Amino acid sequence: MKRILAAAAVAGMVFLGGAMPASAAPPDGQLCPEWDSGRIDVTGDHTSITLTAPAGMVITATCVKAGSANQGLGAEITYYDPGVTSVTVWHTSGKDLSHYSVMYGPGGPSS
Repeated sequence: MKRILAAAAVAGMVFLGGAMPASAAPPDGQLCPEWDSGRIDVTGDHTSITLTAPAGMVITATCVKAGSANQGLGAEITYYDPGVTSVTVWHTSGKDLSHYSVMYGPGGPSS
């Protein structure tokens, strides 16, 4: 229940061009799915990271991982509808990110 409330709080705090992200339960195994970006390890101490979609694409979902399942933490997924060209992501725990992944869809400005 706490995880659902935390995800709802994050979803309610972020407004991107009128889009409100919707959060989902973490995947089995508490790791982010590989998706379009693959699973990208975060090096150094970063509690947030800004992601930008490639030209002609939008970000339709992000997954961030911090902490461990043993700590009651793990992967957090956020979906964006409509998709966004850029987004800053963080884990609701405030802990440093260990890895993330991104799902893209068609749209956005082309270069």
